[in-house]
Amino acid sequence: MLKKFFNNEQNKLANFSWRRVWIVVIVFVVLVSICFVGTLVYAHNYKDKVLPGVYLGGVHIGGMDQSSLASYLQNMNNKLLDDGIHFSFVLDGNDKDFVIFPTVSGEDISRELVRVDIEKEVKSILNYRKNNNILADAVSAILVRVSKPDIGLEKVEIDKEAIFEEIKENLRDYVSEPKDAGINIKSLDPLDYDITSSTSGFSFDYEKIAGHIVKDWTMFKSPIINIVSASKPAKISEEDVSSIVAKLGSVLDDGDLDISFTDPHNKKNYKWTIDEDMISDWIVVDKNEEGSLVFALDASSTKNFLLDKVASSVNVEAENARFDIGTNGKVTEFSGSRPGVTLDEDETFSAIQDAFVSRNFNEEGLVKNVTLTVKQVEPDIKTGEVNDLGISEVLGMGHSKFNGSPANRVKNISHAVNDKLDGLLIKPNENFSLVQALKPFTIADGYLPELVIKGDEIKPEVAGGLCQVGTTVFRAAMNSGLEITERRNHSLVVSYYNDLSNGNPGTDATIYDPNPDFRFLNDTGNYILITVEMNTKTSDLYVYFWGTNDGRKAYYTPPTVSRWIPAGANKVIETTSLAPGVTECQDRHNGAEASFTYVRTLSDGTKEDVVFNSYYRPLPKICLVGVAPKTETKTPETTPTTEETEQSGVIIPTEDNNGVTIESSNSTSTGNSAI
Repeated sequence: MLKKFFNNEQNKLANFSWRRVWIVVIVFVVLVSICFVGTLVYAHNYKDKVLPGVYLGGVHIGGMDQSSLASYLQNMNNKLLDDGIHFSFVLDGNDKDFVIFPTVSGEDISRELVRVDIEKEVKSILNYRKNNNILADAVSAILVRVSKPDIGLEKVEIDKEAIFEEIKENLRDYVSEPKDAGINIKSLDPLDYDITSSTSGFSFDYEKIAGHIVKDWTMFKSPIINIVSASKPAKISEEDVSSIVAKLGSVLDDGDLDISFTDPHNKKNYKWTIDEDMISDWIVVDKNEEGSLVFALDASSTKNFLLDKVASSVNVEAENARFDIGTNGKVTEFSGSRPGVTLDEDETFSAIQDAFVSRNFNEEGLVKNVTLTVKQVEPDIKTGEVNDLGISEVLGMGHSKFNGSPANRVKNISHAVNDKLDGLLIKPNENFSLVQALKPFTIADGYLPELVIKGDEIKPEVAGGLCQVGTTVFRAAMNSGLEITERRNHSLVVSYYNDLSNGNPGTDATIYDPNPDFRFLNDTGNYILITVEMNTKTSDLYVYFWGTNDGRKAYYTPPTVSRWIPAGANKVIETTSLAPGVTECQDRHNGAEASFTYVRTLSDGTKEDVVFNSYYRPLPKICLVGVAPKTETKTPETTPTTEETEQSGVIIPTEDNNGVTIESSNSTSTGNSAI
């Protein structure tokens, strides 16, 4: 009985324990479920709001929806824009400050130095710690509520350069650059100079300001920034200058420094000179890469010279090619492609500086000329792509000047080059004749008369001036490396034809009909196209030969004069062609013996040197004086001599039966002249 009683009691106790367990479990599950559901509901309530406990710049923004958050961000950003960015600095123990306002707008100006994308910031803050997963978002809501994070804006954009410019402008009156000691040259001959003193500068360090502005703005805190000032010592002292001043004389004695450039398109040669006076103004003391003290050129002055005097002649945009042949066989529309060229200011200055600094060390092979450095951009359509004649590049260029030419002479030259030569195609292996290309020499064809002296008379003759063309074409043919098959120099030294390299006679070519002619052989294997550029404002005449370069190279040396021949005594000739008492004079011309060498290297490496010798006869000054006709019986007139004379540097022609003017080339030749 007793045993049975204990068993019953144990069973009752066991049943009671299990009921309690199940009650606890059920209660727990219910509570967890309630909490879980409550948490889910809680998280769901913040689906479109900022999670609770989120701060922005110390201000609680939890619970804000999209609209209220956008309004808040915009208002805070506007407040910062209105407050501006405050700067302070210390100068001579005094506190100074200024304010930059990031946003300015008006009729003529609109500026936004600090930018916040409110829409993106709203989206970013609303999504803070959210994963689009209801369970994860519920956990995040609780953790954020407990941790209370203080966040900032995701991205603040600033116009760093514009802000720096504003700062520089506000500090402009307080900033001073250090000044190095240097040389003030008062006289070159004799050399007289002073050593100038160095002074310290004063500057401000504001490179870290940008990060400070962004950091404060992201927390909606008005930036208040202290700018650190510093003294800047000079790099070169008076003692430094004194230590190398003994070199100054030898550096200056090396003279001018030339800058040269050959246009890759038209082969024009340019030269600019940094003369002794410029050097004396620009010379400074500096340290080279090895730290040695040297005399150098001031960078600012030299670069300003390159930009002001050089760049305008060098910089051109790339141009595409155009090519069209008319029914007459001449090229009626042509524009050769040319690369775009831009002066490389820094590289050119570096080359100039290296050349000048080398004078400090008395090195052998002193550099007197620096080649300009440029950057090139190729055109889209090149010359060789618009024709099948082998016209692809400039082979060579001839240049002469016709300063002081009378109007009719200029018109004759223009008619010859623009109407006759420009666009002319020369066939492969053609022995080109300039006389044939320029004919007929008549008024009907377009040539005009020009005043000349013939015998003791001054009278107009047709086609004066064409030897300007002959001379220019001669130079173009040589620069193109072509074989010269016929050339004769003028009989007188004519200023129009003096070589532009040194002003000496010797590189001219005269023509007349039927001869002498100027001829050259097109031995390039392709067509040659002639184009012309005539500038009446600058009196420049350029003739270009276009074709295909087979690898040949050519040049001619500057002409040298071995002997000048005096012109002799002046002559006065009486004439009845002028009114009594009227005098007209022709300038004197000294004679000369000149020569130069034409050098060409063919594609197979063969080198040819051709020496051109020229003799120019002397001619005294001749004045025609008008007199009254004599009444006594005259002897029969003889045929006028064919001796040439020259008026104002122009060869004076005679006239043939056809009225065509051509030019004799020496004192023994006869014929008519094309001046």
